[in-house]
Amino acid sequence: MAELQPTSLTQPLLKKILPYLHLMRLHRPIGTWLCLLPALWGLSLGAPTFNIKHITLFIIGAVLVRGAGCTINDIWDQRLDAHVERTKMRPLAMGQLSTQHAFLFFCAQMLLASSILFQFNGQVILMGLLIVGPIIIYPLLKRYTYWPQIFLGIIFNWGCLMGWLVHHAKLSNEIIFLYLGCVFWTIGYDTIYAFQDYKDDLVYGVKSSALKIGHTYARPFTLFCYASFLICLLIAACLGQHFLWLAGLVFIAPWTYKRITKTQNLTPDTCYQFFLWNQILGLIIWGFILVSKCVW
Repeated sequence: MAELQPTSLTQPLLKKILPYLHLMRLHRPIGTWLCLLPALWGLSLGAPTFNIKHITLFIIGAVLVRGAGCTINDIWDQRLDAHVERTKMRPLAMGQLSTQHAFLFFCAQMLLASSILFQFNGQVILMGLLIVGPIIIYPLLKRYTYWPQIFLGIIFNWGCLMGWLVHHAKLSNEIIFLYLGCVFWTIGYDTIYAFQDYKDDLVYGVKSSALKIGHTYARPFTLFCYASFLICLLIAACLGQHFLWLAGLVFIAPWTYKRITKTQNLTPDTCYQFFLWNQILGLIIWGFILVSKCVW
């Protein structure tokens, strides 16, 4: 069979669509996974049974919200991105899209995400609306604080609380500890991720936890974040009496410690590979939750 080639009609269409797909980072799904997984943890812990409809809605919602977050981030940072090695090929930085078109695209993604949100109960809808403002202003924080990773953790894991409220009238200590653990998780992996831009951030005055702690304290700080993450999850598992999940967390703790200690040279590639590894960690934790819910 002859290989399909783009026709003269599809090429202009692809040329117009691709910058938007890149703007929402569809070519780099790791961010969507790291946004989605805590939501799936909260949803699965709170659900009486496995519900494929709710999982599907959360997946679509995560793609749209993460895409909208990336879009508004690039709108704020387009001038800076043009000078940073890792980001200089982004659509707005390269002038492939106008700011107006990017903003309209942001609004479209948020409207679509709202159509997903309004299929849930009032508590979930309220929680979803509360996070819109922080998503919009988050990209500005790295101009004023060395700890934007804390705010990212609060925003990025909001779906954990929303997932729980799909089936519960209020938040419990179990889900609060899970959410707190997720915040520590995000601070840990995003600090390592920020080391990719260490030199550029020094030049252009962008603040991050990576700059604050420096290379000397990168490993102990990361170990602290991941230890806090696992301890909070262990407490959540005990509170919810999810004993198989508890056993799974104990089982993966040495593997997590080993993976962190192996991340020695904080080169851009090493930092990005560590960042990617967190998807595997998150999926394993979700697997333990599902098994624990099904068996216990």
